[in-house]
Amino acid sequence: MLKAIKALGQELNRPLNNRRGIALMIAIACIMLIMWIAMEVSYDSNVEYIVNSQGLNRIKAYYAAKSGMQLSLLRIKIYQQAQSKLGDKLGDTKMLDQIWQFPFAWPLPIPDELSAIDKDNFKKAVKDSSMDAGYFVTIEDEGSKIDLNDLASPSKSLREVTKQQLLNIFEQKKKEDEAFEREYSGTRFDELINSIADWMSAKSTSLNGGDKRSNYAELNQESQSDYYPPNRGFRTIAELHMVPGMNDVFFDLLAPRVTIYGMKGINPNLASAEVLKSLDPAMTTEVVKEIMKRRDNADEGGPFKCNQTGGSDDFWNFVESKGVRPEGKVEEIPLICDSVINFKIRSTGEFAGASREITAIVMNLQKTADKVKSYVKKEQTQGQQQQQQQSGQQGQQGQQQSQSAQTQKGPPRIVYWNER
Repeated sequence: MLKAIKALGQELNRPLNNRRGIALMIAIACIMLIMWIAMEVSYDSNVEYIVNSQGLNRIKAYYAAKSGMQLSLLRIKIYQQAQSKLGDKLGDTKMLDQIWQFPFAWPLPIPDELSAIDKDNFKKAVKDSSMDAGYFVTIEDEGSKIDLNDLASPSKSLREVTKQQLLNIFEQKKKEDEAFEREYSGTRFDELINSIADWMSAKSTSLNGGDKRSNYAELNQESQSDYYPPNRGFRTIAELHMVPGMNDVFFDLLAPRVTIYGMKGINPNLASAEVLKSLDPAMTTEVVKEIMKRRDNADEGGPFKCNQTGGSDDFWNFVESKGVRPEGKVEEIPLICDSVINFKIRSTGEFAGASREITAIVMNLQKTADKVKSYVKKEQTQGQQQQQQQSGQQGQQGQQQSQSAQTQKGPPRIVYWNER
């Protein structure tokens, strides 16, 4: 018995040679490593899929926006052709303006008046189309604003009128906003407008006196060059921020009223309320509402008519009939009642939560140049007539050259393109 117990104790004290437990631990560790690698690969694959799918969605949204842009260019071209062939016959071009004015969207909204069957057919037609993305497009008149670059126009009258219109914006704001009046009662807004003109002027002397480059010393130091002011026209409205004396309040006041793609005159039949108020310091909000009511309603008289000399007795007679006595020389304010020649297109494409936006400016450069030439020619003719009258000679009356009714060949000219 003692021998058996002693033998059992020796057996228990003997080292184990069985390694099956270690193998099990190694197997578990390997499985855990494989699972971790699989999870990492799965996560990375999922991230790559989401990123690539979002990229694909953005590409589809971009081309949807581009499709809307191409359709808008076609609408503008159709409008130009219709205006060229039918404008003189129709007289009132409000009907033709609908070609470009109404916003367009895809998929087309389903009218509530349709029956259930028609709605199903409508949805089926949209589904069967190859366009699975959507877009929304608006076209606006860009020309019926105050053109900043006219401050450097070769036409003296156009320079002076533009300066006065910009000054009227600040004067109107002071009349209507007491807080603005208290804050900026001592501000010389004429000097601010002169600084805007200095940005474009080729002269080194500022309109406010002194060397205009001294006002840009800080900007030139940052850019390590003597670039500012660039002595050229504005390329974007945002460049106004770099003009001396300009702040965010003044910029926000000017931005919706100005452009750099103007048609060298204000169209009273399309201009916004803010632009109409800038025509003269005596213009009030109530009169502007009456102007917009008349131009949009045939029963009230319909659109205003302009004469060939760049004015509109019809417009100013209506303004005076509402009790307004203009303070400035209204005969020098260029008013244009012609068809729209400069457009702003904004197209937004959407697909699966992704969106892209394209903004473009379409401009008829030939007509815009012809208008500037007409102003310069008019000034030269007036100067010659004055000289002839002083010398006792009979001068021949100069007439403004009528615009060509021919349609611009090729697609509409894009002068600005921005994607975001």
